[in-house]
Order: sequence, then C-alpha cells, then structure tokens
Amino acid sequence: MYSNPMSLLKQKAAKDQVVHAYLFLGSNDLRKNAAQLAMILNCLDLKADGNACGVCTSCYKITTGSHPDIYILRPDGSSMKIHQIREMQKHLAYKIYEGKYKVIILEEADKLTLQGANSLLKILEEPMPQTIFILLAASQREIPDTIISRCQRIYFGEEVDQHDYPETIKILEDVFSEDFARTLSLIEKLEKEDKEHLKQRINGLMVLIRDLVVLKSTKEEKLINISQLSNSSLEKIAVNHEKLVKILEKLYKSLKDLDRNANKRLLLESLFLTMKRISQ
Repeated sequence: MYSNPMSLLKQKAAKDQVVHAYLFLGSNDLRKNAAQLAMILNCLDLKADGNACGVCTSCYKITTGSHPDIYILRPDGSSMKIHQIREMQKHLAYKIYEGKYKVIILEEADKLTLQGANSLLKILEEPMPQTIFILLAASQREIPDTIISRCQRIYFGEEVDQHDYPETIKILEDVFSEDFARTLSLIEKLEKEDKEHLKQRINGLMVLIRDLVVLKSTKEEKLINISQLSNSSLEKIAVNHEKLVKILEKLYKSLKDLDRNANKRLLLESLFLTMKRISQ
C-alpha cells in the first residue's frame, strides 16, 4: 500500500472541489500525474473509484496529445519566455470545445523568466471558470513566491511501503525532539547505512512530511497512514504548512546531493539540523 496524493485529487475532483491552479512538486513522473488529473477532469466515462476510464474519446485524445482543451507549455530552450505565456493566453480566450475543463500544463515551471512569471501571475490572479492550471517543477526554489502563493502545492515523493512507516515516524520524532542527543544518535546510526538504504529513508521522510501537510491542513481521514500518524507526537508539533514545505525542499535537495556522492555524515548533519531549525 502507498500514500498517494493522486487519491486525494480524485476525491476533490469527485466533489467538484478542484482549485484553479496546482503546483506539482517532487521527483516522480509529474507529467504523467498532470495528464492523469486532466483525464480525470475530462473523462466521459469516469470509473466508480474516480479513475479515468482511459478509453473514451477524451482520454484517448489526452493520451495522444490531441485534445483541443489541453494545452501543454514547455521551455523554449533553457527558459520559458514571455512570448510563450502570451501564446498560451490566446488559447485561454477560446471557448471550451469538448471537455469539462480546460487544462493548462506548464512543464518545468521553475524555468519561467521574470517577465514570463509576471505575465502568468496576472492570469492566475483572475482565474477563468472551468480552467485549471497545473505547474510542474522538481523544486519550488526558482519559482517566484507570488506564483507559489496562487497555487495549491501537491508533493509527489517516492512510493514507500507501509510497513516502513512506523520506523520513519520514529526518525522524524527524533529529529524534531528537543533532546539534541536523540538527533545526534540518529545521525550516527543512519551514517552507517549504505547509500541506497539511506535514499529509501529520505524518500520515506518526504512521504511522511507530505502526509503531515495533508493531516494538518485538511484532517483528511482517508490517508493510508492516518491512524499511525495521528497517534504519534508529530500531529502536535507546531509546524505550519509553509515550514513543512521548506522541509520537503531540504529533503529533496539532500536526496539529489546523495546521488552526487555527498559525504553521508555531513549530509545528515545538514539535513536534520536544518529540519530542527525550521521546525522551531
């Protein structure tokens, strides 16, 4: 079993509670997730579990990139430029042809130029009916705060087996503990693990933080790990949504640094001490 943010998006879509702009963050296949949401929103024969049927005319056209109401924007070279945003704006002026929603997907949104970001901001500030923006980025660090504030952030971390969850909760409790010795002891323990196992630990922490964001913001009762998380000390920590997102950013950076063969001891010290500082 896995903790999957797409299940939450399906629930919101079924209740017609989607927002006008999402920012998909993380290391998983964001393009696939964005296409899946576009299909769910426009499927002509939605399944009972909220998934798109995958075979109707709408699903087929989205899969093949030929749906007239789905607009995908990719960087022109090394950046996404203002003329691309203006071209996209022309598409917004057209009526919805055959779907329920017009979906605009901006890949690598962290490559927006300043002018492009300002132009996009004006569009996001005046949401159009039945129009959903999905911005994709591995990290939000290069995206202006003004854009981020107009989007609902959804983090797609790696999938983690449920049986690892209690141990991951214990790790995070040690990190957030006021007992500094617990954190140092944790660092010494994890430093001895091999690189791949340590990557799994960090992936698990990203899933846990993502679940914690949902629990604190929505009290969503259908999170797979809700009972374990609710019964831990983590629900009581005074860490708001913004701080949790910053922690996700640090975890993601640490995962990439580990891939670049960073020193494990220094990486863990930087990671856990930064998380402790952010949480205070």
